[in-house]
Amino acid sequence: MTCRTEVASLLAWLLAAAAGAGEPGDLPHVPALAWEPRSDWVSVKGLGAVGDGVADDTAAIQKALDGVREGSTIYFPAGTYRVTNTVSMKGPHCGVTLIGHGRDTRLVWDGAAGGALMGDDGFAETRFVGLTLDGRGKAAVDFLHHSDRRFETEVRHIHMAFLGFTEAGVFADPKDKFALAETSFENCLFDACRRGVSFTSFNDYNYTFDGCEFRRCGIAIECKHGNFYARNSHFEGSTDVDILSAPEHGSSVRRCTSVGSRQFLRYANPVSPMTLQDCHVAAWTGPDGAVSLSGAPVMIFDCVFTHPPDKEPPIRVHKAGQQLIVSENHAEGSPALVGPEGRAKLSVIPAGQRKGAIRSAQQRFLKDNVRIPAKVFDARRDFGAKGDGQADDTAAIQRAIDAARAHGKAAIAYLPLGTYKITDTLRITGADYYVGGSGFRSQLLWRGPDGGTILAIHDPQDVTLEHLAVGNHDSGQMNNAIDIHQTGSDAPSRMTYDGVFVYGMYQKQPFRKGLRLEGLGEKAVVLMPHVQGNLRIVDSARATILAGMTFEGSVVVEGKDARRTGLLGFLTRLSTLTTHGLYVRGNHSIVMSDFYVEQADNGFVLEGAPGDPEGRVTIQGAKTQFTIRKDAPAEGTAMDLRNYAGEVFLGHNQFYCEPEAVRIAHKGERPLHLFLLADFFYNTRLDVRMAPAARLTLLGCEAVGPIDKATIHPARWRPENSGAPDALAAVARALDDLRRLGEADLALTHPSSP
Repeated sequence: MTCRTEVASLLAWLLAAAAGAGEPGDLPHVPALAWEPRSDWVSVKGLGAVGDGVADDTAAIQKALDGVREGSTIYFPAGTYRVTNTVSMKGPHCGVTLIGHGRDTRLVWDGAAGGALMGDDGFAETRFVGLTLDGRGKAAVDFLHHSDRRFETEVRHIHMAFLGFTEAGVFADPKDKFALAETSFENCLFDACRRGVSFTSFNDYNYTFDGCEFRRCGIAIECKHGNFYARNSHFEGSTDVDILSAPEHGSSVRRCTSVGSRQFLRYANPVSPMTLQDCHVAAWTGPDGAVSLSGAPVMIFDCVFTHPPDKEPPIRVHKAGQQLIVSENHAEGSPALVGPEGRAKLSVIPAGQRKGAIRSAQQRFLKDNVRIPAKVFDARRDFGAKGDGQADDTAAIQRAIDAARAHGKAAIAYLPLGTYKITDTLRITGADYYVGGSGFRSQLLWRGPDGGTILAIHDPQDVTLEHLAVGNHDSGQMNNAIDIHQTGSDAPSRMTYDGVFVYGMYQKQPFRKGLRLEGLGEKAVVLMPHVQGNLRIVDSARATILAGMTFEGSVVVEGKDARRTGLLGFLTRLSTLTTHGLYVRGNHSIVMSDFYVEQADNGFVLEGAPGDPEGRVTIQGAKTQFTIRKDAPAEGTAMDLRNYAGEVFLGHNQFYCEPEAVRIAHKGERPLHLFLLADFFYNTRLDVRMAPAARLTLLGCEAVGPIDKATIHPARWRPENSGAPDALAAVARALDDLRRLGEADLALTHPSSP
C-alpha cells in the first residue's frame, strides 16, 4: 500500500466516524475468544448477571468481584452487560483473572457522566483478558488502577478493548500509596478515549505495549515520571499526540506506525534517554513536527516520515546540544531530518548489513484472530488430582498431559487453582497442545528426591506451557534442582512459555533452579511472552530464543559448543534484588533491547576463555541502579569483563544515583572493544579500569555535571576518537543486532501484520 493510499484510507475512516457511521468493518477489532469454560471459573451469569444489554448487571458483577480470593478467575460469558455504577475488586490479592470472550463480551456504561466503569485497589500477577469495555462517551475512566493497598506488578491486559472514555481508558491513580509497575497491554484496542493509557507517578515503571492499536484518542500513551516500551503498535488520528513521554527512566518506541495524528512523539526529560527504532509516520498535522525532542540522549534509526504538512524537518529539537545518534532515517519532502539546524549534536552511524522491518505507516499489529486452548482435559475433574498440597498428584497430572498430547488440536491439560504435590518428573513431548493452570496460584510443589526436575520437555512442536507456577518460591520450600528443563536434538521444535513462574524472584541465587534450556539445535524456537524467575541457557546458541517479557531472577548464558548461528534476544527484561542481572559465559552473544536493573548487588558479568569464539553483547537499558550494603562495599560493579573477547555495546541506558561511581572492571589479554552509547549518568560518574587489550568508546553520552569527571584507567579514550570511522562502523553492527531482534519479533509474534 502506498503512503498516498494510506492517508486516503484514514481520511475516509475519519469522515465516516464523524458522520456517525461508527467503526468501519475492515478495521481490526480484538478477537472473539471461544473459551471452553474451566471448572474453577466463577461465572457472573451464575450470580445473576443477564448479559442482554437491557438488565442492570451491576450488582451481580459486583457480587462476583466481592468473592475474589487469591487465584480466583471471574468469567464473563459472551453478552452485553449493562453497568450503572463502578464495579471494583478489593485486595490485596495475587493471581486473579478476569476473563471474557473478547469482542463478544461487552461491559457497557449506563451510569452518570464522569464515572469509572471498573477498578481495583491492589492486585499483583493478575490478568484481564478478553473484555470489551465501552464508556459510550459518558464514563470518564474505564479501568482505574487504584494501587492503594499493595504494589501492583506483572499485571497483564490481553485482548482488551477500551472504547469511548472521556478521560482515560486505563488510569493509574497518581495519588496512590503504591504504584502499578511491570504491567503490559498485549493486543489491546483503544478507540475514542481522551487518553488511552495514563500513568503519571514515580514507580509506574516498565509499561509494555505490544500489538496494540490506538484510534481517535487525544493522547494515546501518557507517561510522566514512569517509563515504558511501546512496540509493534499502530496509532491513528490522535488529536494531540500519540505518545507524550516525560519518563523518569529510559524508554523506547520500536516498530510503531502512525497515520494522521497531530504528532507522533513529544519527548521531554533531561535525565532519561530514549530510542526510536523502525517507526513509520505519515501525514502528521501539527506545526511542531512528527517528533519533538528536549532532553537526555536519543537514538533514532530506520525511521521513515512521509506526507508531511510542510517542508520543515520532521524531528524538531528544543534543547541546544541535544545528543542525537541517527542512522538510516528518511524524511520525505524535507531537505533535513532534524531541525533547527545546528541545535542537535548529531552522531551519524553508517548503514549496516540489515534494514528496518516495517514497510508501511499503515501496517497494523492488532490480531482479530488468535489461537487459544480448545478441548479441556481437567487434571482434577477428569483424572482425580486433588490440588491440596498433600495428595500425590503426579500420576493424575501426567495422565492429563498425555490425554492432551494424544488429542492434539490445541487441547489443554488444565490444572485448576490449587497446589499440586509432585514426586516424579512430569514429561512433555509431542505436538499441538497446551499445559496450563489458572495463573500464579496454580502451583507445582516438588516433594520428590533431592535434586530432581519438576518438568522435563523434549523436542516439543507447537506446545505451550501457560499460567502456572513451577517451583516458584511462593509455592513453598522445595529440594529440586531444576524447575523446568527443556532439551532438544536436531529435530524441529517450538515451545512457548506464557505466564510461567519459576524460582528466582528476590532470591539472589542465580544458578539455582529456574527454567533451563539445554542443547537446543538450529531448528529450535523458544518464545517467552511472559516468564518470571531464573533463566539458564546452555549450549543453545544455534536456536532462536525470543524472550518477550521476563522478570526477576538472573539470566545465565553458557556452553562450550562453538556453533553459534542462532539468536538469543530479550525485549522487556527486569532484574531487581539480584547478585547480577546477567551472566554471559564462554564468550557467548546476546542482544537485549530494554533491560531494567534496580536494587541489585551488581550488573553484568561477561567472561570468556582462550579458544572461545569472539562474541558480541548489545544491551539497551532503561535503568541501572545498585543497592550497596555497608558490609559489602565491593558490590555495585556495573560491568565485570573477564577476558571477554569481541564487542560490547551498552546504551541507551541510564545509570541512576547509586553508586556514585559506575564501576566497569576489565581483566584479560583478549581484544575487547567496549562502547557506551547515548548513556546518561544521573548523579553518577564513570570509573573504568581496563587492561591494555581493551578499548573504550563513548558516543552521545551525557551526565549531571561534566562528563570529564570520569575516572578511566588507563587513559585510552579521548573525545575526538568517539567519531572515528572504525568506531562508527562498529556501532552499525550493534544496530544490526537490534534490527535482527526486531525482525525475529515481527516474524514470530506478529507474522500476519499487514
